[in-house]
This record gives sequence, C-alpha cells and structure tokens, in this order.
Amino acid sequence: MPVQEAMQGTGSSVGNTMNMGGQHARLGAPNLPTQQAANMAAMNMAARKHFVTPAGDYNNENRRNDDGRGRKNIPDLPYYYNNNDDSSYPVPYAAPSEQKENMLVRSAVRDAAAAENQRNPDGVMRTDPITDEEVNYVKSMAAMAEVAKFDDYVESFIDPRQPGNMKWLMNVYPEYVERRLQQAHTDYEYALRNQMIDMWGINTPEDLMFKYMVDQGQITGPALRNERPKLDYSYTPGVLSVFNFQKPGAASNQLRLPFASAKHGKRPEGGVDSWSIDRTGRPLGSGNTYGELAQGMYNTQQRPRDGIPGSLSGTPTIAGTGTQAAGGTGFIRSAMRPNAGMRA
Repeated sequence: MPVQEAMQGTGSSVGNTMNMGGQHARLGAPNLPTQQAANMAAMNMAARKHFVTPAGDYNNENRRNDDGRGRKNIPDLPYYYNNNDDSSYPVPYAAPSEQKENMLVRSAVRDAAAAENQRNPDGVMRTDPITDEEVNYVKSMAAMAEVAKFDDYVESFIDPRQPGNMKWLMNVYPEYVERRLQQAHTDYEYALRNQMIDMWGINTPEDLMFKYMVDQGQITGPALRNERPKLDYSYTPGVLSVFNFQKPGAASNQLRLPFASAKHGKRPEGGVDSWSIDRTGRPLGSGNTYGELAQGMYNTQQRPRDGIPGSLSGTPTIAGTGTQAAGGTGFIRSAMRPNAGMRA
C-alpha cells in the first residue's frame, strides 16, 4: 500500500495538504451561521404554512353516521337536503404564523419571569400587560370558528357530487370550492415530492431542507397508497400470459353503481360490491365472457334461457344452411359458416 505524500516528508507540508493555508484562517470573531439560521427559520415557517394539517382529513375520522349527532338522525328533513355526513372534505382553518411564534415565545418568557419571581420574591416585580394583539387574536379565533360553522351550514344543504350543485356553489360560494381544491393539490404535491426524494435521493438544497423537516416531523402529509392486487413477478409465464391482462369484472353480470369505489364523501360501508345491481335479464346482461361469446358463435348446443322472446329454445335440428332450430326463432347456423363442425 503506497504511503501518502504528506507522510513521506516530501512535497508540500501537512498544513497545505489539509488546506490549512491562510485562505481559511479566521480573522477575529468566528463566522457564525447567523444568516443560515434566519434562512432556515424562514424556510421552515413557509413550509409549515404551505403543508398545514387540514381539518376533516380524508380518512373521515369524525364520521357521524352512527353516533346520533349526524344529519341522518334528524327526522322530517326535506329530501333535497344533504344527509351525507361524510361530505366534509379537508380544508385548513388555522396555520402557523410569525405572530403565533412570537406569542409562544412571549408566553415562555412570562413563565420564566414568573418562576424567577417565585424563587426570588424580594427581587424586581416584572409586569406584562395584556395587549390589543392578544385581544384581536381571540377575536380572530371566534371569527374562524364562525366560518367553519357556516361551511357546515352549506354542506347540510348542498352535496357537490349531485348534478347541478357544483355550478350552484361556484356561483354562490366559490371560496368553499377553491379552498378544498387547493388542499387537494397541496396534499398531492407533498406526496409526490416526498416519494421522489425517497426514490432518487436529495439533489438540491430545497430537497435537503424538505426532507429534514419531514424526518423531524415538522411537516406531514399523505402518501400515495398502492391498492393494486399483488402479482408474483418471479414466475415469467404468469406475468406475461395473456390471461394476466383480462379486464376485471368486464364479463360480470353485476353493475357497480356510481361512486361505489369512492374514497371520499358518501361511499358504501360494505365494500364496492354492496353498491351494485344484477343485470341478468337486462339487454345484453349475461353471457358476456369470451368463452360464452365464442360458444354462442360456433356451438349450436349452447342455448339461452327458455321463455325469453327472440331466444333459441328446445332441442335444435339442423335442416340446412341458414335454417332455424326446430321450435325456435333464431338461426342456429350462419349462412356464411356452413361448416358447423369446425375445430379450433
């Protein structure tokens, strides 16, 4: 193993090798990171304002369907009222601010001063009168509570998912929609940025500060969830097989109703299939698998249900090309396909 140049006693000095020359020498007082501290505090406050935790998160933890406080439990409400107690979408009513930080620090200083007076009662008594800033802050709290109450009032009347209601809201109370759209965009911004940093690493100073605040729990947000079915990618024929790419539920007789898969607002509590109907007996309502359709083309023995107008019934007898089945109303062999016994 070769010996380092600085250890050989030749060439430049150890000090120069370690870049300890005059260009890095301290001149007088230390170079404190005062500006960096101010910048980090400003970035931290801006991020906490932007990624604030909203009220009424997507999980609907405050669902009121079964505890007796929801609108569903009020008798004789008009039918057009919104009795969906899950229609509150995430929106912030409070956020961090420089004013609140100052009030927190001031409260801490008051506590410290009070503790000092208790330890030294003969010392100088320090007073800190209540200011207009504190009075105005309490007023702002009451005003914000009134806005939240007003939003609940609007939600009790309007369900934005119902046809026409969104247009009404945009004409009468557009701020209600705008604030909730902003929250949705912000949540996905957080989820995407955090995922990209986790996958590809920290590549900019902004990435570094963002991940620092996430890791310290100073900002939080949602993560994109993968609810796709698990797939064993270790078995090549199974992954690449055409049967792995069948459209789920395409041939089912069940029809899931609108919003059966909803994750927000009113949604089925028993799973997606609890909001579904059976289409058997409806136009083209059954027999829709590829196998059934192929059998319907070539297999003359496959029969639709008896008693349905226009369907084949009874036991068919082949009288010739393009003839009808005995006792039925449909053709059992196509004139374009005279060979009934064709093979795959």
